[in-house]
Amino acid sequence: MLHENNVENILESLRGRRVLVAGDLILDHYLSGSVERISPEAPVPIVSLRDEGERWVPGGAANVARNVGSLGGVPVMAGVRGADREGEMLERFLAESGVDVSGIVTDPSRPTTSKTRIMAGGHQLIRLDRETTRTIDGGTSALLRDRIASSLPSVDAVILQDYNKGVLHPALVSALVPLARGAGLPVAVDPKFENFFSFEGCTLFKPNRLETSRALGRTIATMEEASGAALEILRRLGAGAVLITLGEQGSVLVREGCRPFHTPTAARRVYDVSGAGDTVIAVMGMGLAAGLPLEETVVLSSYAAAATCAEPGVYAVRPEDVVREVANRAAGEGADLD
Repeated sequence: MLHENNVENILESLRGRRVLVAGDLILDHYLSGSVERISPEAPVPIVSLRDEGERWVPGGAANVARNVGSLGGVPVMAGVRGADREGEMLERFLAESGVDVSGIVTDPSRPTTSKTRIMAGGHQLIRLDRETTRTIDGGTSALLRDRIASSLPSVDAVILQDYNKGVLHPALVSALVPLARGAGLPVAVDPKFENFFSFEGCTLFKPNRLETSRALGRTIATMEEASGAALEILRRLGAGAVLITLGEQGSVLVREGCRPFHTPTAARRVYDVSGAGDTVIAVMGMGLAAGLPLEETVVLSSYAAAATCAEPGVYAVRPEDVVREVANRAAGEGADLD
């Protein structure tokens, strides 16, 4: 399916594809240091921060947009931020990385979602979240919908990235999917728990195992159970395809009238799984924009996720990272990479 000698051509076909990414914007904040003693005030470690130990990274739907850009696409960002320092930083970081931020709406009534992770020795000690998950109000929804609608004529695909922070609520989704499909655009969805069955009529629906289990109310342990769950979701949503990611078991793609397509995981060195799902949906959306076969794109996304997992923290994967993962797999197996 995917070979070392053609992966660069496949990646080149993604270059220049304009992809609209809509969903929950998050600003990830990392504080890194070392632990040498326990506090005398409470049984907690004291983290001595390094001078260079602070960084800020766009996360959530913003990380999907970053991945689209780092892979050579042209990301258009749509979402909601607060009228605060974090929101200004997030929008500036995106703009500086080449993301079109014209679809971002500022809502003074809510904070920009931010997650501060305190790290030591490569391990996360604690995470501090600042957010509200209430549904955005009617005026903000209408403004966001209008900005998305105005962007549709200039893009090749749409990705809806839900983190249950109140932006992609059912009423907005029920307007956005028909708008995009009516414009002839494929719509790829990465859901979370609350609005799982709101994305009717999408082109590709990509939940993970936990999200699928919670939505259907049953355990998914085997590939057969995953395939059956994907088929049930496919029919309930009227979706074109369902891709369930299964961690160490890889993923399974299901379409009506086709045999389930199982892709084993390509990850060989897992440092941090943060952002791997963002990478997968970014690649799938770009593949849809380029008209690539779904099976080929699924395999490509597996290698892209492997590259993400090999890096600490949230990471925007690059074409050379994917080429490296494919080459490493070929060297390890000495065979075709299907």
